[in-house]
Amino acid sequence: MYNIGLGGLFIAIILTLSYFGLDAYTRHGDKIIVPAVIGSKPFEAEAKLSEMGLRMKIIDTVYLDKMKPGVIVEQLPLANEDVKSGRMLYVTVNATSRPRISMPKLTDCSFNLAKALLKNAGLILGKITFEYAEYANNLVIGQKVGGRSIEAGQKVLKGTTVDLIVVDTELSPSSDSTSNASEMTVPEEE
Repeated sequence: MYNIGLGGLFIAIILTLSYFGLDAYTRHGDKIIVPAVIGSKPFEAEAKLSEMGLRMKIIDTVYLDKMKPGVIVEQLPLANEDVKSGRMLYVTVNATSRPRISMPKLTDCSFNLAKALLKNAGLILGKITFEYAEYANNLVIGQKVGGRSIEAGQKVLKGTTVDLIVVDTELSPSSDSTSNASEMTVPEEE
């Protein structure tokens, strides 16, 4: 009976210490409201967070043309969330220059597919030149950057304008036509 009483007392002491010790260990009641650092330069954000007892780590770099170069574009935890002091804030920073990407193969595919490939690659559709051919209407037969032909796989800056040469079976054989991409519509293929 004596051993059972000691065992019960031991368990009660452990539970009491755990209950009160857990609050101290997890810093219960200690909270900091996370500030908004999106749009700030990393060194500015790090100084601000350090003053508040928070830490920062850059986990990724992306390129967003609508944001200023070198600023924070995403943060976790989000602004206005409650966190403990010493918490790490994970941020994504906008790249300082446009990345180089591989030029997609636009030739021998439909005009609509070429537009989708350009958009997915982060490239801009420029002038469209139509050339007559007896068959293969709306087939892309050439791609140019800065007036020069460009092969698939060559490196270009994201956001580069790409001009296309497209087959039009309805033109007269002796005439070619050039159109600005913003002014033109091509019927959807069936």
